[in-house]
Amino acid sequence: MNGRRSAIVIVDPVSSARHYGSEIRSKGLIGVALISVAKLSEGLRRLQDLSGFEVVVYAGSFELAVCRLAEYEICAVIPGSDLGLGLSDMLNYHYGLVGNPVISLKSRMCKLELKKTLEYKNVPATHSIEVSLKSIERSQDQNFNFPLVVKPSQGTGSKNVKVCKNLAELSLAISNIEGNHDFHVDGEVVALAEEYIEGIEYFVVTANLGKNENKIFLCFAKYEKIECSGNLSIYKNIMSLPLSGDNAQLAFSYACDVNEAIELDYGINDIELKIGPKGVLIIEQNGRLPGADVPRMIELCSGFNCYDFNLDIYLGKKFQHTATPRFNKHFCICCLISTAPGEVKSISGVELVSQLSSFNSMNLFVSTGQRVEVTRDFLSSWGMVYLVHENRELLAEHAELVHQLLRLNM
Repeated sequence: MNGRRSAIVIVDPVSSARHYGSEIRSKGLIGVALISVAKLSEGLRRLQDLSGFEVVVYAGSFELAVCRLAEYEICAVIPGSDLGLGLSDMLNYHYGLVGNPVISLKSRMCKLELKKTLEYKNVPATHSIEVSLKSIERSQDQNFNFPLVVKPSQGTGSKNVKVCKNLAELSLAISNIEGNHDFHVDGEVVALAEEYIEGIEYFVVTANLGKNENKIFLCFAKYEKIECSGNLSIYKNIMSLPLSGDNAQLAFSYACDVNEAIELDYGINDIELKIGPKGVLIIEQNGRLPGADVPRMIELCSGFNCYDFNLDIYLGKKFQHTATPRFNKHFCICCLISTAPGEVKSISGVELVSQLSSFNSMNLFVSTGQRVEVTRDFLSSWGMVYLVHENRELLAEHAELVHQLLRLNM
Protein backbone atom coordinates (compact mmCIF):
# COMPACT_ATOMS: atom_id res chain seq x y z
CA MET A 1 0.00 0.00 0.00
CA ASN A 2 1.33 3.43 -0.91
CA GLY A 3 -0.75 5.24 1.71
CA ARG A 4 -2.37 7.57 -0.80
CA ARG A 5 -6.10 8.19 -0.50
CA SER A 6 -8.31 7.13 -3.40
CA ALA A 7 -9.99 10.07 -5.10
CA ILE A 8 -12.24 11.07 -7.98
CA VAL A 9 -11.38 14.37 -9.64
CA ILE A 10 -14.05 16.67 -11.08
CA VAL A 11 -12.43 19.26 -13.34
CA ASP A 12 -13.91 22.77 -13.16
CA PRO A 13 -17.27 21.85 -11.58
CA VAL A 14 -19.97 24.38 -12.44
CA SER A 15 -23.77 24.27 -12.33
CA SER A 16 -25.07 20.68 -12.06
CA ALA A 17 -21.58 19.33 -11.30
CA ARG A 18 -21.64 20.90 -7.83
CA HIS A 19 -23.60 17.85 -6.62
CA TYR A 20 -20.82 15.37 -7.45
CA GLY A 21 -19.14 15.80 -4.05
CA SER A 22 -21.80 14.07 -1.96
CA GLU A 23 -22.14 11.23 -4.48
CA ILE A 24 -18.39 10.62 -4.40
CA ARG A 25 -18.43 10.49 -0.60
CA SER A 26 -21.20 7.89 -0.72
CA LYS A 27 -18.77 5.64 -2.62
CA GLY A 28 -16.18 6.02 0.12
CA LEU A 29 -13.85 8.10 -2.06
CA ILE A 30 -12.37 11.59 -1.81
CA GLY A 31 -14.04 14.18 -4.01
CA VAL A 32 -11.47 16.58 -5.49
CA ALA A 33 -12.56 19.71 -7.33
CA LEU A 34 -9.75 20.63 -9.71
CA ILE A 35 -9.99 24.29 -10.72
CA SER A 36 -8.03 25.16 -13.85
CA VAL A 37 -9.54 28.61 -14.43
CA ALA A 38 -8.36 31.36 -12.10
CA LYS A 39 -11.30 33.69 -12.64
CA LEU A 40 -14.77 32.85 -13.91
CA SER A 41 -17.21 35.21 -15.54
CA GLU A 42 -19.99 36.51 -13.30
CA GLY A 43 -22.54 34.24 -14.98
CA LEU A 44 -20.47 31.11 -14.32
CA ARG A 45 -19.26 32.20 -10.89
CA ARG A 46 -22.78 32.27 -9.48
CA LEU A 47 -23.24 28.67 -10.68
CA GLN A 48 -20.13 27.37 -8.91
CA ASP A 49 -20.37 25.89 -5.42
CA LEU A 50 -17.36 23.90 -4.18
CA SER A 51 -18.64 23.31 -0.64
CA GLY A 52 -19.59 19.68 -1.35
CA PHE A 53 -16.04 18.66 -2.26
CA GLU A 54 -13.63 17.43 0.38
CA VAL A 55 -10.61 18.87 -1.43
CA VAL A 56 -10.19 21.83 -3.80
CA VAL A 57 -7.03 21.97 -5.92
CA TYR A 58 -6.01 24.88 -8.15
CA ALA A 59 -3.91 24.12 -11.22
CA GLY A 60 -3.84 26.15 -14.41
CA SER A 61 -1.96 23.59 -16.51
CA PHE A 62 -1.73 19.85 -17.09
CA GLU A 63 1.74 19.66 -15.54
CA LEU A 64 0.70 21.53 -12.42
CA ALA A 65 -2.44 19.40 -12.08
CA VAL A 66 -0.40 16.18 -12.15
CA CYS A 67 1.96 17.61 -9.53
CA ARG A 68 -0.80 18.72 -7.16
CA LEU A 69 -2.76 15.48 -7.49
CA ALA A 70 0.30 13.35 -6.72
CA GLU A 71 -0.74 12.70 -3.12
CA TYR A 72 -3.92 10.91 -4.26
CA GLU A 73 -4.63 7.59 -5.92
CA ILE A 74 -6.72 8.87 -8.80
CA CYS A 75 -9.60 6.51 -9.68
CA ALA A 76 -11.43 8.68 -12.21
CA VAL A 77 -11.31 12.14 -13.77
CA ILE A 78 -14.59 13.67 -14.96
CA PRO A 79 -15.33 17.02 -16.66
CA GLY A 80 -17.46 19.26 -14.48
CA SER A 81 -18.16 21.78 -17.24
CA ASP A 82 -17.11 22.71 -20.77
CA LEU A 83 -14.09 24.38 -19.18
CA GLY A 84 -12.77 21.03 -17.99
CA LEU A 85 -13.17 18.88 -21.11
CA GLY A 86 -9.61 19.05 -22.41
CA LEU A 87 -7.83 18.65 -19.10
CA SER A 88 -10.10 15.74 -18.12
CA ASP A 89 -9.27 13.74 -21.24
CA MET A 90 -5.55 14.46 -20.92
CA LEU A 91 -5.46 13.44 -17.26
CA ASN A 92 -7.38 10.23 -17.95
CA TYR A 93 -4.88 9.38 -20.68
CA HIS A 94 -1.98 10.17 -18.35
CA TYR A 95 -3.31 7.95 -15.55
CA GLY A 96 -4.49 5.18 -17.89
CA LEU A 97 -8.10 5.62 -16.77
CA VAL A 98 -11.44 5.41 -18.55
CA GLY A 99 -11.86 8.43 -20.80
CA ASN A 100 -12.42 9.69 -24.30
CA PRO A 101 -9.58 9.74 -26.87
CA VAL A 102 -7.29 12.76 -26.72
CA ILE A 103 -6.69 12.51 -30.47
CA SER A 104 -10.32 13.48 -31.19
CA LEU A 105 -10.60 16.01 -28.36
CA LYS A 106 -10.96 19.06 -30.61
CA SER A 107 -14.12 17.69 -32.22
CA ARG A 108 -15.72 17.58 -28.76
CA MET A 109 -14.50 21.04 -27.68
CA CYS A 110 -14.59 23.24 -30.77
CA LYS A 111 -17.81 23.82 -32.70
CA LEU A 112 -15.99 24.21 -36.02
CA GLU A 113 -14.07 20.94 -35.56
CA LEU A 114 -17.34 19.28 -34.53
CA LYS A 115 -18.98 20.28 -37.81
CA LYS A 116 -15.95 19.21 -39.85
CA THR A 117 -15.94 15.81 -38.17
CA LEU A 118 -19.66 15.29 -38.71
CA GLU A 119 -19.35 16.21 -42.38
CA TYR A 120 -16.43 13.80 -42.77
CA LYS A 121 -18.39 11.02 -41.03
CA ASN A 122 -21.53 11.74 -43.11
CA VAL A 123 -23.64 12.78 -40.14
CA PRO A 124 -26.11 15.51 -41.25
CA ALA A 125 -25.14 18.96 -39.99
CA THR A 126 -25.23 22.55 -41.17
CA HIS A 127 -21.99 23.83 -42.66
CA SER A 128 -20.03 26.32 -40.54
CA ILE A 129 -17.47 28.81 -41.79
CA GLU A 130 -15.00 30.90 -39.85
CA VAL A 131 -15.64 34.63 -40.23
CA SER A 132 -13.82 37.72 -39.01
CA LEU A 133 -14.10 41.47 -39.36
CA LYS A 134 -11.03 41.44 -41.60
CA SER A 135 -12.49 38.80 -43.90
CA ILE A 136 -15.73 40.77 -44.25
CA GLU A 137 -13.85 43.99 -44.97
CA ARG A 138 -11.85 42.24 -47.67
CA SER A 139 -14.97 40.86 -49.33
CA GLN A 140 -17.73 43.43 -49.01
CA ASP A 141 -19.34 42.03 -52.13
CA GLN A 142 -19.57 38.53 -50.65
CA ASN A 143 -23.09 37.18 -50.79
CA PHE A 144 -24.25 35.87 -47.41
CA ASN A 145 -27.51 33.96 -47.26
CA PHE A 146 -29.23 35.70 -44.37
CA PRO A 147 -30.46 35.01 -41.77
CA LEU A 148 -27.29 33.52 -40.32
CA VAL A 149 -26.44 32.30 -36.86
CA VAL A 150 -23.14 33.65 -35.55
CA LYS A 151 -21.55 31.98 -32.53
CA PRO A 152 -18.14 31.66 -30.87
CA SER A 153 -16.16 28.55 -31.75
CA GLN A 154 -15.92 27.76 -28.04
CA GLY A 155 -17.86 28.89 -25.02
CA THR A 156 -20.89 28.06 -22.92
CA GLY A 157 -24.32 29.34 -21.95
CA SER A 158 -25.18 30.57 -25.47
CA LYS A 159 -23.11 33.67 -24.81
CA ASN A 160 -22.75 35.89 -27.91
CA VAL A 161 -24.93 33.65 -30.08
CA LYS A 162 -26.79 35.94 -32.49
CA VAL A 163 -29.21 35.72 -35.40
CA CYS A 164 -28.03 38.17 -38.06
CA LYS A 165 -30.34 39.42 -40.80
CA ASN A 166 -27.90 41.70 -42.62
CA LEU A 167 -24.23 42.59 -42.98
CA ALA A 168 -24.33 45.27 -40.27
CA GLU A 169 -25.68 42.81 -37.70
CA LEU A 170 -23.14 40.23 -38.83
CA SER A 171 -20.26 42.67 -38.32
CA LEU A 172 -21.50 43.63 -34.85
CA ALA A 173 -21.88 39.99 -33.80
CA ILE A 174 -18.36 39.16 -34.96
CA SER A 175 -17.00 42.23 -33.17
CA ASN A 176 -18.62 41.10 -29.90
CA ILE A 177 -16.97 37.68 -30.18
CA GLU A 178 -13.55 38.97 -31.20
CA GLY A 179 -13.58 41.53 -28.39
CA ASN A 180 -14.65 39.09 -25.68
CA HIS A 181 -12.01 37.21 -23.70
CA ASP A 182 -14.35 35.60 -21.20
CA PHE A 183 -14.44 32.06 -22.55
CA HIS A 184 -11.59 30.49 -20.54
CA VAL A 185 -10.80 27.78 -23.08
CA ASP A 186 -7.71 26.50 -24.81
CA GLY A 187 -6.85 28.03 -28.16
CA GLU A 188 -8.18 31.06 -29.97
CA VAL A 189 -11.91 31.74 -29.95
CA VAL A 190 -13.13 32.72 -33.40
CA ALA A 191 -16.54 33.57 -34.85
CA LEU A 192 -18.48 30.98 -36.81
CA ALA A 193 -21.35 31.64 -39.20
CA GLU A 194 -23.85 29.01 -40.23
CA GLU A 195 -27.29 28.67 -41.71
CA TYR A 196 -30.22 29.51 -39.45
CA ILE A 197 -32.22 26.31 -38.99
CA GLU A 198 -36.00 26.39 -38.89
CA GLY A 199 -37.59 24.06 -36.38
CA ILE A 200 -38.18 23.35 -32.71
CA GLU A 201 -35.14 23.13 -30.46
CA TYR A 202 -34.64 20.12 -28.19
CA PHE A 203 -31.92 18.46 -26.18
CA VAL A 204 -31.10 14.80 -25.69
CA VAL A 205 -29.23 13.35 -22.72
CA THR A 206 -27.34 10.12 -23.43
CA ALA A 207 -25.25 7.77 -21.29
CA ASN A 208 -22.30 6.39 -23.28
CA LEU A 209 -20.94 3.15 -21.82
CA GLY A 210 -17.83 2.68 -23.96
CA LYS A 211 -16.70 2.30 -27.54
CA ASN A 212 -19.09 0.01 -29.44
CA GLU A 213 -21.13 -0.42 -26.26
CA ASN A 214 -24.76 0.43 -25.58
CA LYS A 215 -26.01 3.97 -25.18
CA ILE A 216 -28.89 4.77 -22.85
CA PHE A 217 -31.56 7.36 -23.58
CA LEU A 218 -31.90 9.38 -20.35
CA CYS A 219 -33.89 12.50 -21.19
CA PHE A 220 -35.61 14.38 -24.01
CA ALA A 221 -36.72 17.97 -23.53
CA LYS A 222 -37.88 20.98 -25.50
CA TYR A 223 -36.49 24.48 -25.23
CA GLU A 224 -38.86 27.39 -25.35
CA LYS A 225 -36.75 30.39 -26.27
CA ILE A 226 -37.49 33.96 -27.18
CA GLU A 227 -35.48 36.24 -29.43
CA CYS A 228 -34.88 39.83 -28.46
CA SER A 229 -32.63 42.37 -30.20
CA GLY A 230 -30.84 39.64 -32.10
CA ASN A 231 -30.22 37.55 -28.99
CA LEU A 232 -31.13 34.11 -30.25
CA SER A 233 -30.87 32.01 -27.13
CA ILE A 234 -32.88 33.65 -24.38
CA TYR A 235 -34.19 30.63 -22.52
CA LYS A 236 -37.73 30.87 -21.19
CA ASN A 237 -38.72 27.27 -20.35
CA ILE A 238 -37.10 23.84 -20.53
CA MET A 239 -39.84 21.19 -20.66
CA SER A 240 -39.28 17.43 -20.50
CA LEU A 241 -41.05 15.21 -23.03
CA PRO A 242 -41.82 11.46 -23.22
CA LEU A 243 -38.93 9.31 -24.44
CA SER A 244 -41.26 7.15 -26.54
CA GLY A 245 -42.41 9.79 -29.05
CA ASP A 246 -41.35 9.79 -32.70
CA ASN A 247 -39.29 12.97 -32.36
CA ALA A 248 -37.64 11.61 -29.24
CA GLN A 249 -36.57 8.44 -31.02
CA LEU A 250 -35.31 10.42 -34.03
CA ALA A 251 -33.33 12.69 -31.74
CA PHE A 252 -31.80 9.83 -29.74
CA SER A 253 -30.74 7.98 -32.89
CA TYR A 254 -29.13 11.16 -34.22
CA ALA A 255 -27.39 11.82 -30.89
CA CYS A 256 -25.91 8.31 -30.98
CA ASP A 257 -24.55 8.97 -34.48
CA VAL A 258 -23.00 12.27 -33.33
CA ASN A 259 -21.36 10.72 -30.27
CA GLU A 260 -19.93 7.86 -32.31
CA ALA A 261 -18.56 10.28 -34.92
CA ILE A 262 -16.74 12.45 -32.37
CA GLU A 263 -15.67 9.45 -30.26
CA LEU A 264 -17.54 10.50 -27.17
CA ASP A 265 -17.37 6.93 -25.94
CA TYR A 266 -17.71 7.41 -22.19
CA GLY A 267 -19.87 9.49 -19.90
CA ILE A 268 -23.21 11.26 -19.90
CA ASN A 269 -23.53 14.15 -22.34
CA ASP A 270 -26.25 16.27 -23.87
CA ILE A 271 -26.77 17.35 -27.46
CA GLU A 272 -28.85 20.35 -28.49
CA LEU A 273 -30.57 20.00 -31.85
CA LYS A 274 -33.44 21.15 -34.00
CA ILE A 275 -36.06 19.05 -35.73
CA GLY A 276 -37.60 20.79 -38.71
CA PRO A 277 -38.14 20.67 -42.47
CA LYS A 278 -34.53 19.57 -43.04
CA GLY A 279 -34.72 16.79 -40.48
CA VAL A 280 -32.61 16.52 -37.33
CA LEU A 281 -29.63 18.88 -37.20
CA ILE A 282 -27.21 19.57 -34.37
CA ILE A 283 -26.82 22.94 -32.68
CA GLU A 284 -24.10 21.96 -30.23
CA GLN A 285 -22.70 19.10 -28.20
CA ASN A 286 -21.84 19.34 -24.50
CA GLY A 287 -19.46 16.63 -23.35
CA ARG A 288 -20.52 16.62 -19.70
CA LEU A 289 -23.65 16.35 -17.58
CA PRO A 290 -26.40 18.74 -18.69
CA GLY A 291 -26.61 21.99 -16.76
CA ALA A 292 -29.54 23.84 -15.17
CA ASP A 293 -29.94 21.05 -12.59
CA VAL A 294 -31.38 18.74 -15.26
CA PRO A 295 -29.76 15.66 -13.60
CA ARG A 296 -31.65 16.42 -10.39
CA MET A 297 -34.87 16.79 -12.38
CA ILE A 298 -34.27 13.44 -14.10
CA GLU A 299 -33.90 11.76 -10.72
CA LEU A 300 -37.02 13.42 -9.30
CA CYS A 301 -39.08 12.31 -12.29
CA SER A 302 -37.66 8.84 -12.93
CA GLY A 303 -35.53 7.80 -9.96
CA PHE A 304 -32.42 7.57 -12.18
CA ASN A 305 -29.31 9.00 -10.48
CA CYS A 306 -27.15 10.53 -13.22
CA TYR A 307 -24.29 11.33 -10.83
CA ASP A 308 -23.94 7.82 -9.45
CA PHE A 309 -24.24 6.30 -12.92
CA ASN A 310 -21.70 8.65 -14.49
CA LEU A 311 -19.23 7.97 -11.68
CA ASP A 312 -19.62 4.24 -12.33
CA ILE A 313 -18.97 4.76 -16.05
CA TYR A 314 -15.70 6.56 -15.38
CA LEU A 315 -14.74 4.07 -12.67
CA GLY A 316 -14.86 1.39 -15.36
CA LYS A 317 -17.89 -0.52 -14.12
CA LYS A 318 -19.27 -3.07 -16.57
CA PHE A 319 -23.03 -2.83 -17.03
CA GLN A 320 -24.74 -6.14 -17.72
CA HIS A 321 -28.29 -4.86 -17.91
CA THR A 322 -29.22 -1.31 -18.77
CA ALA A 323 -32.67 0.10 -19.33
CA THR A 324 -34.08 3.45 -20.32
CA PRO A 325 -35.45 5.29 -17.26
CA ARG A 326 -39.21 5.42 -16.89
CA PHE A 327 -40.53 8.93 -16.29
CA ASN A 328 -43.50 8.88 -13.92
CA LYS A 329 -43.43 12.68 -13.76
CA HIS A 330 -42.21 15.51 -15.97
CA PHE A 331 -40.34 18.72 -15.25
CA CYS A 332 -40.28 22.30 -16.42
CA ILE A 333 -37.41 24.67 -15.65
CA CYS A 334 -38.49 28.31 -15.89
CA CYS A 335 -35.63 30.70 -16.67
CA LEU A 336 -36.45 34.17 -15.37
CA ILE A 337 -35.97 37.00 -17.86
CA SER A 338 -35.20 40.66 -17.22
CA THR A 339 -36.28 42.99 -20.02
CA ALA A 340 -34.77 46.15 -18.52
CA PRO A 341 -31.72 47.04 -16.41
CA GLY A 342 -31.91 48.62 -12.99
CA GLU A 343 -31.53 48.27 -9.23
CA VAL A 344 -33.84 45.70 -7.66
CA LYS A 345 -36.11 47.29 -5.05
CA SER A 346 -38.17 44.16 -4.41
CA ILE A 347 -39.16 40.83 -5.93
CA SER A 348 -42.87 40.08 -6.08
CA GLY A 349 -44.70 36.79 -6.56
CA VAL A 350 -42.31 34.50 -4.66
CA GLU A 351 -44.91 33.30 -2.16
CA LEU A 352 -47.58 32.79 -4.83
CA VAL A 353 -45.26 30.73 -7.03
CA SER A 354 -44.15 28.57 -4.10
CA GLN A 355 -47.81 27.61 -3.53
CA LEU A 356 -48.25 26.08 -7.00
CA SER A 357 -48.93 22.33 -6.80
CA SER A 358 -46.07 21.66 -9.25
CA PHE A 359 -43.54 23.82 -7.39
CA ASN A 360 -40.31 22.04 -6.45
CA SER A 361 -37.70 24.71 -5.80
CA MET A 362 -36.47 28.16 -6.73
CA ASN A 363 -33.00 29.62 -7.18
CA LEU A 364 -32.83 33.41 -7.44
CA PHE A 365 -29.50 34.96 -8.45
CA VAL A 366 -30.39 38.54 -7.47
CA SER A 367 -31.59 40.18 -4.28
CA THR A 368 -32.87 43.55 -3.13
CA GLY A 369 -30.36 46.33 -3.70
CA GLN A 370 -28.47 44.54 -6.46
CA ARG A 371 -28.31 45.74 -10.04
CA VAL A 372 -29.69 43.51 -12.77
CA GLU A 373 -28.96 43.76 -16.48
CA VAL A 374 -31.09 42.80 -19.47
CA THR A 375 -31.16 39.04 -20.01
CA ARG A 376 -29.08 38.21 -23.09
CA ASP A 377 -28.54 34.45 -22.75
CA PHE A 378 -28.87 31.54 -20.34
CA LEU A 379 -26.11 32.77 -18.04
CA SER A 380 -27.77 36.16 -17.53
CA SER A 381 -31.15 34.82 -16.37
CA TRP A 382 -31.96 36.24 -12.95
CA GLY A 383 -33.25 32.98 -11.52
CA MET A 384 -34.64 29.49 -12.07
CA VAL A 385 -37.91 27.95 -10.93
CA TYR A 386 -38.23 24.16 -10.97
CA LEU A 387 -41.64 22.57 -11.49
CA VAL A 388 -42.43 18.83 -11.34
CA HIS A 389 -45.79 17.14 -12.00
CA GLU A 390 -47.42 14.14 -13.67
CA ASN A 391 -49.55 16.35 -15.92
CA ARG A 392 -47.57 18.12 -18.66
CA GLU A 393 -50.50 20.40 -19.56
CA LEU A 394 -50.66 21.62 -15.98
CA LEU A 395 -46.88 22.14 -16.03
CA ALA A 396 -47.22 24.38 -19.08
CA GLU A 397 -49.97 26.39 -17.38
CA HIS A 398 -47.93 26.78 -14.21
CA ALA A 399 -44.86 27.82 -16.21
CA GLU A 400 -46.82 30.72 -17.68
CA LEU A 401 -47.99 31.66 -14.20
CA VAL A 402 -44.39 31.69 -12.97
CA HIS A 403 -43.41 34.22 -15.63
CA GLN A 404 -46.49 36.33 -14.93
CA LEU A 405 -46.20 36.31 -11.14
CA LEU A 406 -42.46 36.63 -10.52
CA ARG A 407 -41.44 40.24 -11.10
CA LEU A 408 -38.45 42.41 -10.43
CA ASN A 409 -39.55 45.79 -9.11
CA MET A 410 -36.98 48.46 -9.95
